[in-house]
Amino acid sequence: MKKKSMLANDGKWMAVALAAVVLLAGCDEAASPKEQASAQASTAVVLDAATGLRWLRCALGQTWQGGRCVGEAEALSLMDAQERVQALNVKGHEGISQWRLPTVVELAALRRCDHGLVDEQFTLELSPEKEPVTVPRWCARETSVPTIDSARFPDTPLVKFWSGSGSEAAQHFYAVDFSNAWIGLNEAAEAAHAVRPVADR
Repeated sequence: MKKKSMLANDGKWMAVALAAVVLLAGCDEAASPKEQASAQASTAVVLDAATGLRWLRCALGQTWQGGRCVGEAEALSLMDAQERVQALNVKGHEGISQWRLPTVVELAALRRCDHGLVDEQFTLELSPEKEPVTVPRWCARETSVPTIDSARFPDTPLVKFWSGSGSEAAQHFYAVDFSNAWIGLNEAAEAAHAVRPVADR
């Protein structure tokens, strides 16, 4: 894996992730490790046991084939991203009809950095109705890319991914860049980013 100078991410989540057992959507929770490993090699959805969230392993535009994400991730405006996610629900993609854009906190929790995250905290102003949230903004030092668990999310492109968190009034929403673990605001109408849908369990 090539190395790249990075900016950091959520240390608490890394500790939780290391302790968590990764289960996949559709798997019997009582399944043996061998059965779980077999399912992990064949399903397009991964269940995070620590949070209960179900994630598509591939970005929209990619296809899950033989344990890999094949094809190019689509770059979508926020509105197009929301419409594409709704279309997944209409057809019950992967047997699930509750897909949505992840919150910025959920998306940021997927970041992985070889040396953890910076101590500096970044305040996320989510909306007038919600309390601000603070998270580490980027990787502490040089790290492998993409800044995500490539076993669970293979072939993740080195691009920004939309979250559903932001200001409807100002039309600025947060995105997470998995080339450097950076979090920032982007214009909903003009920016085009990748999308990784999530569903509550």
